[in-house]
Amino acid sequence: MLSFPSSKTKIRFMWRRLLPAVLSAVTAVATAQEIPRHPRMGVCTHFEQNWDVDKVMPLVARSGVSWIRDDFYWKDYEQQKGVYRVPAKAMRWIDAAYSAGLKIDLIFNGSNSIYAPDVYNPEAYAKAAAALAKDLAGKVQVIEILNEPENFGFMKRYGGAWNGLENDGTVSPWVGGYAELINKAAKAVKASNPEMKVIGLGSSPPVNYREMAMGIAPEVDGVVDHPYSPKMAPEVVPYASAPALLKRDGIATADENGTFSSLIQMYREQSARYKGPRELWLTEWGWSTFQEAKVDGHSSGFTPRAQAKYILRRLVQSLGLGVDATFIYDFKDDGADPYELEDHFGLVDYALNPKPAHAAVQRAAALLAGYHPHQNFEVSISPVAGRPDTNPVLWDGARLATSGAIECYQFVGAGGRQLIVLWSNERADGDLNPRLADVEISIPGMPSKVETHDLFTGRSYEVPFAKSSKGIILKQFTVPDYPVALTFN
Repeated sequence: MLSFPSSKTKIRFMWRRLLPAVLSAVTAVATAQEIPRHPRMGVCTHFEQNWDVDKVMPLVARSGVSWIRDDFYWKDYEQQKGVYRVPAKAMRWIDAAYSAGLKIDLIFNGSNSIYAPDVYNPEAYAKAAAALAKDLAGKVQVIEILNEPENFGFMKRYGGAWNGLENDGTVSPWVGGYAELINKAAKAVKASNPEMKVIGLGSSPPVNYREMAMGIAPEVDGVVDHPYSPKMAPEVVPYASAPALLKRDGIATADENGTFSSLIQMYREQSARYKGPRELWLTEWGWSTFQEAKVDGHSSGFTPRAQAKYILRRLVQSLGLGVDATFIYDFKDDGADPYELEDHFGLVDYALNPKPAHAAVQRAAALLAGYHPHQNFEVSISPVAGRPDTNPVLWDGARLATSGAIECYQFVGAGGRQLIVLWSNERADGDLNPRLADVEISIPGMPSKVETHDLFTGRSYEVPFAKSSKGIILKQFTVPDYPVALTFN
């Protein structure tokens, strides 16, 4: 409880000292509210790993995203059996996110040694998840059931292969163990707080497919995937129905070329086939700007410009394909070692200096915030020249290459506002000039103006067009290796 000095002079002096801080705080909140936020865009954060809440949270709030995703550890929440308490450190960043108007996907993560040897005891975990859903009601919107179970202890506890396929063709024991965990947790959470969303799975696509086939409880709202493209452009993922990867995984989770769009489509088909979750949450993906001092065969280091372009492409494609939420990994670099992969996924660097991706994400959020995917017109694109991938990635025996196609996604906004987004599906920042293409659009009537909005540079400008038999045509329109949007007035 605050106590005040009796002297009016002291009160006036104290108020003069406090006023600048109060005004600064009000201005920061107002600024954050003025920046458009996309309702389905998020970033991963590491406040639980000691990011500075006071410095970083305001930056996140002004980045254009609506969601953050962070850890919350079971062992810290339940230190005595049946006794649940939100740690002060966690409550501080959760309160800060709430005050900033950010929604939270909270990863209820890790094991708990008080239940040894069954440190992932599903009944105990479910009870704790139910208590957490009640304790954080209103401040947390989503509970995610573990993070990447194959990477952080769960698989080791139950045993088996990372992709869920044993040498004898059987399903690994840990796959069924996780299905039991998420089903029990989701039922308990919904009984405690019906408004809390529950998402999960979050392993490699072959594992997620096998868990859906086993049966996922209707209380689970969404399937989680982490579609990293470690050495690839964003339209390609390291899963495909190519022979080598089919042999590795025993199940197809993307088309023969490993396209991201097919991954999304096939997830929906698999979930519908087994009456699984209706929502699809991409809660981690990104590209690191580290410098490769040694070749590990797994990940490449990308230029900051390429990182920004790939993030834009993945954002637009995710939103254009209608995923329920898409999270960039992560907001801030986690270290300053130039040769460490995990240190350099951020939109800002370790000292909080923005990379090109930071402004690019703000622009994408501002432009697309009021739009949802919708097929408005027939669009015919005739490139002047192709863009063959001269440096395909060889991944576990499969050749994964960018297609060289021009990607096109359509959106509609309030009042029927139309938006088309285009880019060239190629390696970013090559030595060739941007492609040219004739773009014919079956828009009814003749617009008075067609504008291009460049999501990488922030420039907007009018483009010439002519009437065609189908609508209008943009002759030799410049299509760069990052998204540009077309609007019509």
